[in-house]
Amino acid sequence: MATNPPSPPPSSSGQGDQTDQSRRTGQTDQSRRAGQADRTDPAPGDAPAPVPASAARREAPSSPVPPRPSGWSAWADDRLPGFRGLPPRQRAVYAALVTVVVVAGLVVAYYAAFVLDRSTARERARSDKQAERSVDREQPAFVATVTPQDYEQEVPEVITVLLDRKLTAREQAGLTALRGESARVWEFLKPLGGRLLEHPSGPVEFADSEHTRGQFRTFDLNLNSDRGAGLTVNRMTAVKDDCRAPGARTVVHLPSAGSEPRQGLLWDLTGGKEVRPRGPYALDEGASQGQLYFRQNVVELGNGQSNMAFRVQPEVSTHTCAWHIVASYTDTTGSHQQRIPSGTGTFTAEAIPARPAQYFEWVTGTGWGCIGELTQRGCGATDLL
Repeated sequence: MATNPPSPPPSSSGQGDQTDQSRRTGQTDQSRRAGQADRTDPAPGDAPAPVPASAARREAPSSPVPPRPSGWSAWADDRLPGFRGLPPRQRAVYAALVTVVVVAGLVVAYYAAFVLDRSTARERARSDKQAERSVDREQPAFVATVTPQDYEQEVPEVITVLLDRKLTAREQAGLTALRGESARVWEFLKPLGGRLLEHPSGPVEFADSEHTRGQFRTFDLNLNSDRGAGLTVNRMTAVKDDCRAPGARTVVHLPSAGSEPRQGLLWDLTGGKEVRPRGPYALDEGASQGQLYFRQNVVELGNGQSNMAFRVQPEVSTHTCAWHIVASYTDTTGSHQQRIPSGTGTFTAEAIPARPAQYFEWVTGTGWGCIGELTQRGCGATDLL
């Protein structure tokens, strides 16, 4: 016969159930705390668990950032500590005082500079003017530019061509085959070493005495000054450096058919080195022709004056001379002289030899006349020379 197991003794007041529930609750709390301890307190040597960025942003406290001062407030805080802490009225007073001090300083500085400028203006002007004069005097008094006559552009009608050698038979034949046209004759003789001389083209009545007219090679003389202060050229003198007998071997002459005198300055250099040159004479048409140019004229240069140009005609008849010009001038510092050309340069005035080895002359309306050591027999006007 089956028997039922004995049932547990009943609790008299229900305390057993409460005790079991409390025990289970305590065990659960201990397990939760242990889990939290495992999450928050890693074991030594273990890396801490990473915290999500979103959680960190949620957990970071947000504190307000005070605004930074700018402009006038920042300047005041840097240079006037505590200025912002003053009452508004007191700050306005301080700001007004600072403004007054700054403006007063600027006014005083301006008037001090003005008074100093006024007090030294005359001395500075005198010093500046003296410096300008000093720099101005360092420049050449004037610049002389010499330009030989361009006979390629214009050949005078009356010319003489000189050569330092005799013409060959073929060259003699070529010359005498030409008519007496100066341009054609010069074109033929220049490549052979010819040098062109001009002759006086019209009579000149000289005021001081008679002159033996000679030959010449003209050039243009231009005088110009960049100086701020003016100067006056009151005299130009020709000086002979050396003279010798003419040395050309061949002379080809084309005489005048009548022409007008040319304007310019004429120097008479006839004679040896011991003979003093005469001139310059004016060749202008009118009452001044034949007069000494610098007796009635001066040349003003500098101070904005325009340049002065002359056509120079140095005539010689007996000697070939090397020469130069000495220009005398005055400026604010006194009287001075300047050589033309500068340095040791010279001009050359060449004369025609009296007895050349070969002489050719065109006789107008007849033909060529020839004298000397010649092989040419076609000179039909030789008897007219």
